[in-house]
Amino acid sequence: MEFRGSIVKTTREEQGHKQYFFARLTGISQAHLSKIENGKALPTLPELITISVVLQRQLGHFVC
Repeated sequence: MEFRGSIVKTTREEQGHKQYFFARLTGISQAHLSKIENGKALPTLPELITISVVLQRQLGHFVC
C-alpha cells in the first residue's frame, strides 16, 4: 500500500476547505501541506492522524 497525497487534496476540496485554512486547522504549514498533496513529501504519523481526524476519514482512506 502507498500513501496518496492527491487523495488528501481531493477530500479536502470536496469538503470545501481551502488549503491555507486546512493548514491552520491541522497545524501543518501550508508549504508542507502542498508538498504532501503533490506527492513531494510524506506526512509524519501524527500529521496523518490529524489530517484523518479533521477530514473525518479513516487512515486507510489515504492509501492505495
